[in-house]
Amino acid sequence: MSEPDSFDPRAFHAQFDVAMIVACSENGVIGREGDLPWHLPKDLRHFMRSTKGCPVIMGRKTFDSLDKPLHARLNIVVSRTMPDSEHELVRVVRDLDEAVEVARASICEDGQDRPIWIAGGGTIYTQSMDRCDLIVRTLVETQVDGDASFPAIEGEDWVLGHAEHHDADAQHPYSFRFEWWTRH
Repeated sequence: MSEPDSFDPRAFHAQFDVAMIVACSENGVIGREGDLPWHLPKDLRHFMRSTKGCPVIMGRKTFDSLDKPLHARLNIVVSRTMPDSEHELVRVVRDLDEAVEVARASICEDGQDRPIWIAGGGTIYTQSMDRCDLIVRTLVETQVDGDASFPAIEGEDWVLGHAEHHDADAQHPYSFRFEWWTRH
């Protein structure tokens, strides 16, 4: 694993084509009734810093859980039922292949080195697991009940390259770790 002082997440992310970003409990839960089962301000800031300026692919339920489209990034929503959006930062596509194609085209337009981010939910994560070469996971150190989960990071395909631990405090009811997993 890399040394904490030398790790620059944005520079590291730029090396990868398709990346996932997720917060999950130790038992893999990512959501309950259309919302996160916790409130961790450091994790929200981590998500926003990591994905800013990058295309973000998500399912309709994940998009619906947002108050508004994610600012300063293309929101690509995979849905067979959602109507097209007139919002300049939102594109609705019918499947994951089309989502990746739209994301790649948006990156090519400005020539920036940055990943395409997969941001959930459970079905989109499962469908994307073979496509991504980086998983940025916030592992929330608790077990909770929920109705959406993240697939296990299994086998010899993945290597934990860096991790940062954060203790529980007045704003964070659970301790958690930011983890960067790369495909081996």
